[in-house]
Amino acid sequence: MNVNNIIAQTMKEIEGILREMAEAALLQSEEKTLTIHSMELLMTKAISGIIQIILVMAGTFLSNAYAVNAHNSKCSKCGRRMVINKRNAELGILSIFGRIPIVRDTVLCRPCGEGYGVIDRLIKADGKHRMTNGLIDLLAFTGQLIPSFEKGKEAIKKYLGFTGLTVSHELIQEVSEEIGKEIFERDETVAEEIYENQHQAIEDLPEGKKKDCILYIMMDGSMINIRDISDPNKSGWKEIKLGVIFTDKDIFKINPDKNKILNKRYVSYLGSAEDFKKFVLAAAIEQGYGRIKKVVVIGDGALWIWNLAKEVFPDAVAYILDSSHLKENIYQFAEFLYPEDKINQERWATEIIDLVHEGNIDEAIERVTARMPDKLPDNIVNLSHYMNENKERMRYNEFKAKGYFIGSGSVESGHKVVVQQRMKQAGMRWSRDGAQYIAALRARYQSNMWDNVSELIAA
Repeated sequence: MNVNNIIAQTMKEIEGILREMAEAALLQSEEKTLTIHSMELLMTKAISGIIQIILVMAGTFLSNAYAVNAHNSKCSKCGRRMVINKRNAELGILSIFGRIPIVRDTVLCRPCGEGYGVIDRLIKADGKHRMTNGLIDLLAFTGQLIPSFEKGKEAIKKYLGFTGLTVSHELIQEVSEEIGKEIFERDETVAEEIYENQHQAIEDLPEGKKKDCILYIMMDGSMINIRDISDPNKSGWKEIKLGVIFTDKDIFKINPDKNKILNKRYVSYLGSAEDFKKFVLAAAIEQGYGRIKKVVVIGDGALWIWNLAKEVFPDAVAYILDSSHLKENIYQFAEFLYPEDKINQERWATEIIDLVHEGNIDEAIERVTARMPDKLPDNIVNLSHYMNENKERMRYNEFKAKGYFIGSGSVESGHKVVVQQRMKQAGMRWSRDGAQYIAALRARYQSNMWDNVSELIAA
């Protein structure tokens, strides 16, 4: 392989493309038709042509990177000598720039049927999908980001079509779920190890050496549509649990009624609270649990949250009912009491909310209980029971006096950004595993931790 000849030929071809672009631009300039838009089209055509030339050059270098004698190949399965199956067999490797054409001999083991290209493993072209890490990363990122795999395919075609790259939505789904599986299983292993060795995982620092801040652990659940394993035509709603961990230093107050969490760690799990607690503990330790003075747990009122919190975080200084969930339930009940009467809905709901926030919780519960009917519609929460069960967790005036965040304000909903934007679109049904794996990728992305995914792919 003569490098100088390859470069000379490549530069000649590239020069021809650039010359063609320059001549076309000059002609448009003379005709007074050259615009930023027409120039962009000329650039796209030129770049597309240059990319194709570079892909061929890359393939040439890869094809000649290793001097391998096919006659000496031995089967990796049975150890027997292999025979040459095909000379100069073509292989197309997909990359973010398009297809890299590679030529190499292929060998075959006649006794066991094993066969491959003699250089495939050396150049790491023996993966399941025959694609580069860069493209695997792109497909996994697209698969978790775009509202559907089909739309992900369209987005890639729209913005990378000039490279000649085309992928199917099935490939995007397959790659996304494979990478999500690796992320999830790695997280699962770490969570199990930490839970079994808490005495080693949690730093036992003296109080004086702990960071003077508050670690918040928020948990919630929402439903996604999961296909029935025994009958793919059937599906049902299953709860996916979500945790978000951050500190008070991460809360940025945009205005008196609106906050933004700047740095947060999401964890997601489709399954029992018994298993979910291990993921939450691992993430909490990662975010500083054991090294921070105060821990506050905030939840939506579900019993599993408080059971988990008391077991895993018994040292929490407060367990708080997310005030936004309480407000949502109060307004829903107000709509039930005063259908089609917005004025009284607002009046009644505001009165109850104000009583709670002023510390008059018993009076608020009495007023709610007095309006409880004998039977409630299935979609309306039993507000009296809900507030009684969470009475100690609604002491918002005390919590705010201590400087604790109570979940109010327009803090972005974890379930909306992690789960619903991607996994709860109209008509969507998921396999149980597929949902878990995409949720794992979503949690990484929304935690600004996609670099972890890229590192795993590159490893």
